[in-house]
Amino acid sequence: MKLTLAAIFGDGMVLQRDAVLPVWGTAPAGEAVTVSLAGLTAETRAGADGRWRADLPPAPAGGPFDLTVSCGSETICRTGGYLGEVWLAGGQSNMEMPLSRSENGEEAVRNSGEPRLHACIVPRATREPPENLSWTAVDPSTAGELSAVAYYAGRTLTEHLPVHVGIIVCCWGATYAHCWISRDALLGFPEGAKRVTDYDERIGGKPDAVFEREQADYQKALDAWNACPEGAYPWPPPAGRASFHCPGNLYRAMVRPLVPYALRGFWYYQGEQDEEWPEDYYALLTHLIRLWRRDWEDGEKPFLLVQLPMYISKEDAASGDPMRWPVLRKAQADAARDLPGVELAVLADCGEFDNIHPLDKYTPGRRLALLALEAVYRLPVAGRSPVCTSAWREGNAALLQFDHTGGGLVLTGGGFQLAGADGVLFDADAEITAPDTVRVSASAVPAPETVRCAWYSYGPAGLHGGTGLAAVPLEIRL
Repeated sequence: MKLTLAAIFGDGMVLQRDAVLPVWGTAPAGEAVTVSLAGLTAETRAGADGRWRADLPPAPAGGPFDLTVSCGSETICRTGGYLGEVWLAGGQSNMEMPLSRSENGEEAVRNSGEPRLHACIVPRATREPPENLSWTAVDPSTAGELSAVAYYAGRTLTEHLPVHVGIIVCCWGATYAHCWISRDALLGFPEGAKRVTDYDERIGGKPDAVFEREQADYQKALDAWNACPEGAYPWPPPAGRASFHCPGNLYRAMVRPLVPYALRGFWYYQGEQDEEWPEDYYALLTHLIRLWRRDWEDGEKPFLLVQLPMYISKEDAASGDPMRWPVLRKAQADAARDLPGVELAVLADCGEFDNIHPLDKYTPGRRLALLALEAVYRLPVAGRSPVCTSAWREGNAALLQFDHTGGGLVLTGGGFQLAGADGVLFDADAEITAPDTVRVSASAVPAPETVRCAWYSYGPAGLHGGTGLAAVPLEIRL
């Protein structure tokens, strides 16, 4: 076995500053391996299976540096690397959407030159990890295919932090949370085990060769629809052990090969696909967060979630709101409330009717960065959205008290509803009675028992903080 270095280590990479830096690969069993970077050195030996890992001590921001790995007469060198801030951007299509296809994309690509911003896009894979990963400087020649959300988040960080920023983009459109969790972890809780069982039943005894033929036919149909989008979208894709929907596949082939590359934290924008079973999403999401943190050996590593924006299809709008997206948003908000180090970038005032892929990616990207600047970097930036911390009934009204108001709450429109004991909802009026308090009332509800704000799949979200960030949608029993 020859000396190798994990694919994530490439020329022009960004390594996490002020953190232990794991470096790993393979070498002849039992042989000594030496790793060097910026005057730092670590030594180890390859195990019986040929795998080795060496941990370099923390180092401050700087560069460019070379990373050198040697074993006997063999040497591997990666050049032009920097020590700075590293984030992993994961999720599905709204994280995956490239900058060139987003709102004002052509202009953004033209103006994308930022010498301190670097990216590594993990290629799609379902079985074997990609053999080659490459880091690129973000400029007009490379920015077009980069995640728009990740680009705007990273670009905003460079405006506030005097260091290089590296983004590892690891996402795939139309994917469920269970795609990004290991099969073993899924089997460890009821909601995850059900995803595994259900998918295994769909595969049945289908040979892989049959799946490959079905997948080739499906791809032809998909390509034809993309060339001329008429009629029903080809869905669902065929089931198979090599499918991107097979539970655990994307975790094994795309996430696990990155472990334990030193990161500051995660940006995660996913959940749309899980509207098939929204009641299970909290369990899936929280298990995903815990798994990724365990992999990266930090139970409180920053995990910044993008809460789903407003969306409803024309069909659902005509037949009646199925109320799946409010449940998904609640799962995301509850995860941020329940797990330390999990934060929520709120998009309740964003989204497009009948378009699950809103083109505005500047807003979610910038809000992710502002959230990181406040919650992770502890800078004097108001990045958290207003969140209700207490609610009570006072006479014929509901009183709501909020934290993270950004200097004072602001009403910009509607979105409030009240219901009495019968559960019938009525639109309600709201007024600011203190910088952190809202009074909600409706003449049709003299004794409110439930209050909602922006609690529907698609509609107005009229409560913001003083810095313009929308409040976390809420449904509260008084």
